[in-house]
Amino acid sequence: MRAKRIWTLQSFLSCFIWNGVLIGLLFYMAAQILAGLHLWVEPYLGSGGENLPQELQNAFASMSEFLNQMQQYLAPALFGIGGVATVVLWLFVLLQGRGLANRVQTEVSAAHTREGAAQQVKSAESAPAAAVEPQYVQASPQAAVQMLAVLQREGRLIDFLEEDLSRYEDAQIGAAVRNIHQGCKQALAEYVELNPIFQEDEGSHVSVPAGFDAKAIRLTGNVVGDPPFSGTLRHRGWRIARVTLPQPTTEENKDWVLAPAEVEIEE
Repeated sequence: MRAKRIWTLQSFLSCFIWNGVLIGLLFYMAAQILAGLHLWVEPYLGSGGENLPQELQNAFASMSEFLNQMQQYLAPALFGIGGVATVVLWLFVLLQGRGLANRVQTEVSAAHTREGAAQQVKSAESAPAAAVEPQYVQASPQAAVQMLAVLQREGRLIDFLEEDLSRYEDAQIGAAVRNIHQGCKQALAEYVELNPIFQEDEGSHVSVPAGFDAKAIRLTGNVVGDPPFSGTLRHRGWRIARVTLPQPTTEENKDWVLAPAEVEIEE
């Protein structure tokens, strides 16, 4: 806003000064011409014009009167016309200047907008990716069914879990568990590679450093303050390093078969 006011004042002063100089020069030149004509006509108006015909005397008298009127009205007419011309020129220059300023401002704003957009894109590319919240979807039960089928096939785990153990003695259960343990362990070793989270033996004293993985280590007991912590290892924990299940040829959506029924045909 202040720049517009300065431009308005400067443009008016420039038009006023230059038009004033031009009008002053025109006034001086016109006054000199009128004075010269008046000096040329004046000798014929007095005794020098008595020998002239009456028509010439009347003509010179009319010209002298016209020159006097011109000298009388020269300044008001010339400066009035010059003032109107100055105002018109000033308005034209003012409008042209403001139009040019608006175009320049628009281009500068557009350039700043493009620069800001480019900077935002650059910042977005250089900034670390924001943490994406996990999307929970219904996973296919195919892998779980395969794992249960493997444990059933190798260790008959499903048969053991579905059995009514109240009908058996502890010694009988212990003998059955040994075979189930051996088969299931063999199945896990074949298809799943497990690594303990802590290498120390259970019951030993361990340290939990700052920044530990809360999904891999669960703290129990009197948990006060900030890590590092120290305590007794109650369970080593397990981490899956590799899963290699058989690739299914088709995926059924219902009627999963963990183990086929066995029927012995008698002759």
